[in-house]
Amino acid sequence: MKNKKIVFQILDAILLSSRGKIKIETLENFFKGLKIKNILEELNLRYKNLGFFVYQENGFIELVNRPAVYPYLVNFFDFSEEENSKNILEVLAIIAYAGPMRLEKINSLRNKNSWFEIFYLLKEGLVIKTSKNFFKVSQDFLDFFGFKEIKDLPDYFRVRKGLKSLI
Repeated sequence: MKNKKIVFQILDAILLSSRGKIKIETLENFFKGLKIKNILEELNLRYKNLGFFVYQENGFIELVNRPAVYPYLVNFFDFSEEENSKNILEVLAIIAYAGPMRLEKINSLRNKNSWFEIFYLLKEGLVIKTSKNFFKVSQDFLDFFGFKEIKDLPDYFRVRKGLKSLI
């Protein structure tokens, strides 16, 4: 893939289709022989007047919104920090007590789409996606909240039984 235009189109598609962070090493293996770090720098130059950019940290990249556009996104999508936090915590509690569970079941239980909340929880490392497309809490979740095991959650067995009866 020596044609830069094609490389940028493919990389744009990868970034726009990705649901999270991408290992730079994975890109280097995919685009063999190309200097990915240089390409990413050039890509960010192309994005400089857009509302997003390629964020790099610890060997990973992801496409993120520029902080300056955040207030407009909040206004456009009509959600507040408080509402957003409640929804994220609701999904996190469902996954913690009833998981592992598929997105469709979470949506069904909440009666609304939960992809934004799942995306945020994945990004923050509080949940992980298993090989069979189930979501479950991560070790980071347990560490953050001071639990050794999932069953150490308050009223774990009682709440889990109640949630499972709804599913």
